[in-house]
Amino acid sequence: MRKLGMVLVVMALGACSFVSIADRYGNQYGDWYNPGGNFTWQLDLCQKQMETQSVPAMDRKLAMRCCMRDHGVPVNSSVGCSA
Repeated sequence: MRKLGMVLVVMALGACSFVSIADRYGNQYGDWYNPGGNFTWQLDLCQKQMETQSVPAMDRKLAMRCCMRDHGVPVNSSVGCSA
């Protein structure tokens, strides 16, 4: 019975990876109602912007989250876009 519980937990965690995507800075986007796969073009665009605009490494996590939000991705975060 315990093995079955572990299998169900692993399957649930695996299913989460199908509905969310992550950027290189640790932000996650997507949920059950807004699958992350729908946001791949925004992710690519914002990651290119981080490189072309020479955003300092320390500021990239917040800047990336703000860029994704600005391009229509729902971002659940209590941190605003002002540093």
